[in-house]
Amino acid sequence: MAETICAVAVDAATYAIDKLYSYRVPDELREQVQIGSRVLVPFGFGNKRAEAVVIAFRKDAGQYQLKPVVEVLDDTPILTGEQLKLAAWMRERLYCTFFDCVRVMLPAGLWFKRNETYTLSPEADLASLAAREGDAGAVLRLFDRPGQTLAAADIRARMGGKSMTRALDALAGEGVLAYRSNTTQKSNDKTEKILSLDLEAGEAAARIGARSPARLDVVSVLADGGWMSQKELCYMTGVSDAAVRDMVKKGILRARQEERLRTPDFSEVAPAPPPVLSRAQQQAYDGLASLLDADGARAALLFGVTGSGKTQVYLKLIARALEQGKSAVMLVPEIGLTPQFLRQFAAQFGGEVAVMHSALSAGERYDSFKKIKTGRARVVIGTRSAVFAPVQNLGVLIIDEEQDGAYRSEQTPRYHARDVAKYRAAQQGALLVLGSATPSVETYYGAQQGKYPVFTLNERFMGAKLPEVIVADMRGLAREGHEGVIGPQLEAELTDTLEKGKQAILFLNRRGNSRVIGCALCGWVPECPSCSTTMTYHSASGRAMCHYCGASVKITGKCPVCGGEGLFTETPGTQKVEQELHEKFPAARVLRMDADTMTTKGAHEKLLARFGGGGADILLGTQMVTKGLDFENVTLVGVLDADQSLYAQDYRARERTFSLITQVVGRAGRRFDTGRAVIQTYSPAHPVILAAARQDYEKFYETEIETRSALACPPKADLTVLTAAGEVERQVLTALLSLKARLQSLMEGQFADVKAPVLGPAAAQVVRVMGRYRYHLTMRAENNARWRALIAGVMREFMLDGKNRGITLFADANPDL
Repeated sequence: MAETICAVAVDAATYAIDKLYSYRVPDELREQVQIGSRVLVPFGFGNKRAEAVVIAFRKDAGQYQLKPVVEVLDDTPILTGEQLKLAAWMRERLYCTFFDCVRVMLPAGLWFKRNETYTLSPEADLASLAAREGDAGAVLRLFDRPGQTLAAADIRARMGGKSMTRALDALAGEGVLAYRSNTTQKSNDKTEKILSLDLEAGEAAARIGARSPARLDVVSVLADGGWMSQKELCYMTGVSDAAVRDMVKKGILRARQEERLRTPDFSEVAPAPPPVLSRAQQQAYDGLASLLDADGARAALLFGVTGSGKTQVYLKLIARALEQGKSAVMLVPEIGLTPQFLRQFAAQFGGEVAVMHSALSAGERYDSFKKIKTGRARVVIGTRSAVFAPVQNLGVLIIDEEQDGAYRSEQTPRYHARDVAKYRAAQQGALLVLGSATPSVETYYGAQQGKYPVFTLNERFMGAKLPEVIVADMRGLAREGHEGVIGPQLEAELTDTLEKGKQAILFLNRRGNSRVIGCALCGWVPECPSCSTTMTYHSASGRAMCHYCGASVKITGKCPVCGGEGLFTETPGTQKVEQELHEKFPAARVLRMDADTMTTKGAHEKLLARFGGGGADILLGTQMVTKGLDFENVTLVGVLDADQSLYAQDYRARERTFSLITQVVGRAGRRFDTGRAVIQTYSPAHPVILAAARQDYEKFYETEIETRSALACPPKADLTVLTAAGEVERQVLTALLSLKARLQSLMEGQFADVKAPVLGPAAAQVVRVMGRYRYHLTMRAENNARWRALIAGVMREFMLDGKNRGITLFADANPDL
């Protein structure tokens, strides 16, 4: 019989050496090794066990003697052919390894943890081995006797955290140490013991007799032949666990394990009738439904003002997809939005709904993944990673608030959920709906170019009116003696709102007590020792914290340099505003919603439920309060510092500011009371502020697209940014200068057809983070296959060059700069 050879993507392969590696499949594993399955293979010097995914089978090993597959980790393939094609598509565009792309598709609970051990040979001469020099000798001196086994993690810990991989691999290669690897899955199926009678009820009662009434109650409860969990049975009858085990042992009861999914329970959500659409909503739905019914991949933009009822259109469209036997995926940008969406969707679709986001435990994500993959859930709601949900027969994929930056991953692979959604829709012949009141400039530009139709909702649902907007000029208030963040106009509006028994939402895009705290005498300001940035003061903990690496220092009230007690604070954060609200409105109940208060599981849902139920008068928060929230009693919205993001060094700064202001203003007056909004700004005549106040997206877009054209920024041109990071600043700069020269040389020769200017090296906005300096090169060129081949090639060269050891390099397409 001919050898079976499989081609795999290996977890341990870096980007510089990432390719498909061939392995021989032993005869005993032939039936288990399948495309899409994960396996363990020996890899590299020392043949350490590495996780891999089977991508294909090959016929010929060529002249090489292949290593064998050691173990198959999955009973059935965990990845479908469609997912493997998606991984290949991402790898080619995102400058990452194949395994990076596979990893992001699977929930954390499906990954394996490896317990590695090293055993000293029983024949080893410990005295002579311990005399060896270097890292090898240091490792061998950790062993007390021949045959002793130490865990790899313990060896690293005892060596002060130093990586001893090379020394361990060399000793394993010599046969001095024996390497063992044990692999277990991080999360497993949750099961529950259920019980039923194994005898006729009368016979079971006769065996028990009258001396045990609790056991007789068990027989009575199970007399109808049904099954019940042991937990419920003990609760209902008062029988002990030991008594149940005894009844099973005597053959009175029979037991089996039944799977229990760790997924949200929607049994308490009352079913709701299908939503009744307004005329405008019906027109939008009819257009989208015709696209859903058509063959092939389609895309559309649902462009509706805040409060126009886009969610009702989504619900009807998903219901239509389910009627056709298809599935739906709904993406939302923030974890905080999922509770509200979940209740609406569960009322319509019940147990067919699954949720996927990072706040779930590993076990919950694992069970949601299983529920989706097996077809038990056909409606998926989640944040960015839900775009990879393995639904069967995808019919519609909806991205709500598609302009939101949360859909872009800042970790490898650096994907945008919108791009992945476009590929999935094209691959599976599904409908992609991009929904927003403030579409991204790229999306609206695509619609203007005729790439997809636009369905517009110009009016709010149920005739509600857009809020009246006040642009409050904050200039000069300090000279007039006004202190605090809340200006006089907003204070007056808050007073009026609270007197009427209504609620308010205040938005400030900064958490913490103050952006800066320092000494008024000597000028000391707490700076992060590992990052080139100042720390933010948090009054709740009395510490100044770095929001990049998490380092913190205690603020005692005295300057650590001169001992002065005159500490000042500037640019207040949410904690400081909360204190100000309590001072100005002592009777008001205030809730704060930011990253500091949302740390516990379920905190989003509890806080929003409390506010929605009238448990607070004012909701103060960061970006979490700007999108998707719908509270009928909210009649006032305040934007406390509209300029905060307007002047950032980023070509998307104006777009981001317009979107944030428009979205948060749209939280007011979403029912029968006309809402009001106060935008506090030091730039009251700025076109972006005025356009946001009027909710005039078209005017904003008209100005913004002209600016993007002048700057040659997306969507008018593609940007590619190469970022290098290392502990030695000079080394990072030298490496990038060499990389720049190499790029320019290639574009003069082999890649002369893709010439582009190379700008930089330039420092990142925060040049030093966690002790590593960050600089980048920027290029404007069409992001096509030829260009990507150039970038991928120079990146691999860079990583293989020994002079660049200790420097990390990554590429990003059209990032925020």
